Amino acid sequence: MQPQNESRAITSCTECQRRKQKCSREWPCNHCQSRKVPHLCQFSVKKLQQDSPPESSWDNSSNDARGQKRSAPDSAEPKFISQNGEEEELEDGLKVWGYMPGHVHYKVGNGEDNYQRKDSPSELKTSDVVEKALHAIPPRSITDAFVNHFLSVVNYRYSAIYGPTLADQYVQWWADRGIGKRLSPELTCLLLRICAYSVQYLTPSMRKMVEFELACNSQTLTERFAAAAEQLSQSFEASNTSIERVQEQFLKGVWLKSESKIVESWHALSRTIREAQELGIDKDTGMEGLSEFDLEIRRRIWTLLYIWDWQMSAWLGRPNLIDQKKLTIQFPNLRLDQSTTEPALISPFAHMALQAHLGRMVATIMGDAHSVSELSAEQILAIESECEKFIGELPAVFRVKDPDTSLDEAHPYIVFQRHQLHCVIFITMLDCLKPYLTRVRRDKITDQDDDFRKKGIDIALRLLEVARRFFNHEFPINAKFHMVVFTIFDTATLLCSAIIHDHDHVLPHREEVMDAIESSLDMLHQLSLTTKLGATSYNFLFKLVQATPELSRHSPISKRQRQQSSCIPTTSLPEFAPAPAEPSIITPIDPALQFPIATTENGTLPPMTATDDLSFDLDQFLAQNPFGDIGDPSTLDMGGMKQIWDWENLHLDAYSQPGSNA
Repeated sequence: MQPQNESRAITSCTECQRRKQKCSREWPCNHCQSRKVPHLCQFSVKKLQQDSPPESSWDNSSNDARGQKRSAPDSAEPKFISQNGEEEELEDGLKVWGYMPGHVHYKVGNGEDNYQRKDSPSELKTSDVVEKALHAIPPRSITDAFVNHFLSVVNYRYSAIYGPTLADQYVQWWADRGIGKRLSPELTCLLLRICAYSVQYLTPSMRKMVEFELACNSQTLTERFAAAAEQLSQSFEASNTSIERVQEQFLKGVWLKSESKIVESWHALSRTIREAQELGIDKDTGMEGLSEFDLEIRRRIWTLLYIWDWQMSAWLGRPNLIDQKKLTIQFPNLRLDQSTTEPALISPFAHMALQAHLGRMVATIMGDAHSVSELSAEQILAIESECEKFIGELPAVFRVKDPDTSLDEAHPYIVFQRHQLHCVIFITMLDCLKPYLTRVRRDKITDQDDDFRKKGIDIALRLLEVARRFFNHEFPINAKFHMVVFTIFDTATLLCSAIIHDHDHVLPHREEVMDAIESSLDMLHQLSLTTKLGATSYNFLFKLVQATPELSRHSPISKRQRQQSSCIPTTSLPEFAPAPAEPSIITPIDPALQFPIATTENGTLPPMTATDDLSFDLDQFLAQNPFGDIGDPSTLDMGGMKQIWDWENLHLDAYSQPGSNA
């Protein structure tokens, strides 16, 4: 529960006062929880009575001179006359200078009023942009379907938006639009982001209905929403932010990830973090005027931003956007989603809160180390021990072994969250062991190198088992979710590096490792037919395997090569059979799309339309310099992946030879 400060007096919440009920006096209270309106549960803030001298004493202590100095009327509002003679309203002095919320200057006056942000005068200028953006929003019946799909399915991936609040705002938005009332630019932008994100994960039946009604494919539709939202977002001023703006920027980032634009999503994350900091979401200090509900929502958003920053930094080798040494994070209490009818049902945000706790635990152990390569053996063992303890303390629905699946049918999102959380846990455990799998055995770091190498292989194989279950759950409808592709690709490339550096052929479970790489190629190929990120990952891993004699001679790989050489032209992507659960045949190439369109045997639409541009083949992909200059590793641009391999031992020089059959 929100700790009470000295100026707050606990009374019944406003809803219990209105309904004349006995309140439990905790947030959210028992009645608001049972009525499923915890967002309406608010406790009024009362300032304690302070002793002040009587008004007459102030009059007696003043003199004529002081009275003359203060003779100007207090109610006079200073105005600024611009050069064109127009009178402009002045903004708050502290806000103009850029003082952040919580600064000592905000305590000079009445703290409750300092955070009441007024509408910026520039908002009037956005009205034209809002009108243009409205043209991208389809009729209400279809927009209702998008928003409902977001709230009931897509939002559970991150739970970035509280559903009941959004539902109320959405209904009011349409009511305001119906009577011609001025629409909130921020809420309109957020609505466009929701539609763009929701369309990326439509069910086959919904996608077929929408494409028929709007006469355009889902990819065009999601890009249209995103473009309209971006145009509206660019009209906002950085100095006048809001919670809706932070949320829409976050949804922009997740949309970019699903569109295989990982680097762009990282830059979007940077802007989202700055927007959140501008609003003071990164700390609770100085926020006494906010309700418990507002504080909870702000904490959830900051938790999400912290998780993204930690994971993209640790897994992709990118710099932290949040200062880890000065980081103060208040974890959400999750009582907002507590169910009175299903006590065993945990909050939809629980899987994200658990990831944040895991990240903070690892950061604490790492201390001043900037990367996993700087960790000592003791720190690695400590991380392993804490992760195992973390696994042992997981809620029953998230257990790694024998999870409680009794709620899965009624709440399908739990299955996704379980798989996602398991992937994050094992990636975190594997991350600190990567240096021991990416070097030859004689280049020892510690006396426990062999043990760490074996632990790394064991965890990598466990991770690919988890990734397989995640893949089976998400493919093909939700194959655009980046974690599905990344978990397979990152782990498989790491195992390739382990084989490459195993000069003495003493790598533990060597045959299992090569089988796991082959299985990863199969999954990535299926993903390559539905998402560009999957195609890029498959092409990279396929070429890497072909450049490694130990892997290319492995019988399953050789079989794959024979199948490709006998059936597929050298200028097109290798064609594999789609997922067994959905038998399909490959139709002739559509000239407009430049890639094969899969249809089921009865001619109906497949579960996932391949909407990305996959016209490039393996040779064309490499010709566009995915590896950079093979002879000069300094020119290579692969994000954090370059720390995995010793480029001189990858035998990639064959790629630079035209017509090579490496």
